[in-house]
Amino acid sequence: MEPVYEIDFSALDPEEKVEFMDDLRDSMAESFADQPAPVQILAQTLIFTRWWNSYKHMAPKESAPEILGIAIELLWDFLEGKCGEAEFVRFQQSFSDSALDILTGDDGGLNEDPESGAFSRKYFTPWHALSYNVFLSYLCTVLEEAVSQSFTWDAVEGVIVGDIGDTMIDFFEPIYRNASGGYYPSELNRREKEAYNTPTFARVIALLQQDMRAALEGTPLAELRARYQNEYLFSPEESAKISDYR
Repeated sequence: MEPVYEIDFSALDPEEKVEFMDDLRDSMAESFADQPAPVQILAQTLIFTRWWNSYKHMAPKESAPEILGIAIELLWDFLEGKCGEAEFVRFQQSFSDSALDILTGDDGGLNEDPESGAFSRKYFTPWHALSYNVFLSYLCTVLEEAVSQSFTWDAVEGVIVGDIGDTMIDFFEPIYRNASGGYYPSELNRREKEAYNTPTFARVIALLQQDMRAALEGTPLAELRARYQNEYLFSPEESAKISDYR
């Protein structure tokens, strides 16, 4: 089976693009199944670094949460051996406990773990960044899987489908919406077909594939880290157009 990062997405017909997206998570997992954990962590770190570089310029009415950038930098530190395993596990636990409270209202972890409680008060209280909740949720998954070294690729699929394809594309392309401004469940296939067939979405997938290949090339981590300070999903100017989309 051809690795997901070698498929020419833009050459697929609309139905094939929907099939590609339906299989995306499993295809990514299969394509990286034989790769060691550091390579899989690196691939997802590259992808989320690119996304964060764009996300932090979105939703101008909401300040970009500092903790999301801190988490991505710590992923890099962990890969480069600048952050020890115990420190990384401690960060991940506090991050997950805090995110669970923000996303579901479950504050049990914060109440039971004083370090998580203090972490939440420092970085998550108050949380005025609802436009970042999807990104927060799946970055949480990236951190958890980096610790467990069990990789589902749910996080990558989740952001692409749940944020980029479902909402952000509308700021760049005329995608179907009915008279109510949305779409009914019965219209989902039409919506997906139109969104996935746009030039903007083809660019999203091409950049995703580029990041996967970059993780496999063996480039020194310090060089990759420096390069990815200026890699974007959408340019800062494009990203500034994306607002009030939650």
